[in-house]
Amino acid sequence: MLKQARAFETRETIVRAAGLVFSQLSYSTAKLSDIIQESGVTQGALYFHFESKRDLALEVIRRQHEISLGSGEEFLRSDVPGIEGLVLLSRELATQLTTNPIVRAGLRLGTESSNFFPEFARGPYVDWINTSEKFLHKAVAEGDVLPATNVPDVANFVIEAFTGAQMVSQVISEWADLSDRLVRMWELVLNGIVVPERREKYAALPERVRLDVVTAR
Repeated sequence: MLKQARAFETRETIVRAAGLVFSQLSYSTAKLSDIIQESGVTQGALYFHFESKRDLALEVIRRQHEISLGSGEEFLRSDVPGIEGLVLLSRELATQLTTNPIVRAGLRLGTESSNFFPEFARGPYVDWINTSEKFLHKAVAEGDVLPATNVPDVANFVIEAFTGAQMVSQVISEWADLSDRLVRMWELVLNGIVVPERREKYAALPERVRLDVVTAR
């Protein structure tokens, strides 16, 4: 039992180290030796758990998706209105992105390095579009979003806009201006889909995506 616990902890140490390395370096630039150095484990220990850099990168992507999608499922199960839940979920994802190396690395691997594992990079985006659709359908049913709204189109746009916002924010400010970009994004989106009589109710909602702190390391 103790041996299993140690093996589990070693594996977790390796994954955390991979998150740090992949969050700072592109997949093609990062080396297993970088991860070994960051984790403090031996080369043999790393290869016991992961056969290659690709396998390790895929595990980071899987963990990131599990963490982030889990947040979406929690909001969907809550009694928070659909449109509010979708906006607050973007704040939660931005918080994870700026504070959790696994999330940051997973998103980076799934965007700039997706050509290395295209069969795995597509799935998370499809899942997020589907999740966004669920929030929007809920919002339509609650009377907050215009019934004529093309839900699939808006869901696709929200994911495209969020992905673009975080990528541009990373390049320009290391995510320091991510809150500003998300506020603008939601002001534009909500103005186009919220029913006129509910716009005052949700006028301040975009401001709620602002992060308390940005920690990019």
